[in-house]
Amino acid sequence: MISCTEFIPAYSELFTWLEEKKGREEVDRYWKWLFDPSCDSIPLDGYLEREGLKGCFSYWAVSLNEEACDFTMMLNEKQGWYRDIMHHCPSKGRLLELQKEVPEFVPYHDYCMHCDNYRLSLEKAGLRYIYDFIGIDHAACSELIYDPKIFDGRIIVDENTVIMDRKASDNAYFHPQFHASMSNGIEYLGENYGEDAIREYLTAYMHHVFPRDLEKIQAGGLPEVAAHIERMYAKEHAAELVSCQLSENGKKLTVIVKKDPSVAFLRENGLMVSKWHSMTSSVPYQVLADAADADFRTESYDPETGAAVYTFRKSISGRLSYE
Repeated sequence: MISCTEFIPAYSELFTWLEEKKGREEVDRYWKWLFDPSCDSIPLDGYLEREGLKGCFSYWAVSLNEEACDFTMMLNEKQGWYRDIMHHCPSKGRLLELQKEVPEFVPYHDYCMHCDNYRLSLEKAGLRYIYDFIGIDHAACSELIYDPKIFDGRIIVDENTVIMDRKASDNAYFHPQFHASMSNGIEYLGENYGEDAIREYLTAYMHHVFPRDLEKIQAGGLPEVAAHIERMYAKEHAAELVSCQLSENGKKLTVIVKKDPSVAFLRENGLMVSKWHSMTSSVPYQVLADAADADFRTESYDPETGAAVYTFRKSISGRLSYE
């Protein structure tokens, strides 16, 4: 299970994989597919249909708070404009921080341009926009979205202006909507390039984002595998949904998942669960097993809930341990 808190580097790695394997044009193709207004993973379109320009404020008020952004939003419906000043973007900020922690990690070079594809919904609603990406090197940007039928080119902050100002410390970073983007990304790879592409992408993600965890597993074996899995569920606020049972000799690890929180979120919100969604657990776990020099098996998996049993077994004198 890839926690929604770990989605941003997975997102960046997907862009990198697509460009390296298929070219820069394929990244644009993927973005247009993902941000298509009919796609449930980006619900801005629904907000705009219900509320018009105000839908920008309503949509980003939810997502930016869940992402613990440092931002100022302003809306003036009477003047026909919405402005968002991102003092610090946690998505780009997370990539920059990870690059310091793991020098081998290279963020996708054009990462911030994926936000430009919100224009598909904005243009459908008859709105226009101006993006300012000058500060993206230090995780800052801004945008102006306006209704050309009303906006006269002036931004006047008056009594009709609604303002929301937040510091990153005001919220906890937890945006489960990222599970929808993860599921859609896996679906895109599977439909266009097959299961091997998904496996290759997720394997690269694990090696590029978690090399320090893999080093600990190489040194410490299955207890470190259990520790990694438990950390991911704790980050997802779902520690109670996983049980890691290590045999007395430390040669067998059984991971029991009562339900996958990502599957639960998608099902509860009527969102697509990719037919390949199970691979977001099985492939990362195979990478962990390889680092531990252990055999890995998916003993059972329920696609409706993500409930599963996984086993990791170290060999003893040339044979696998089933203790």
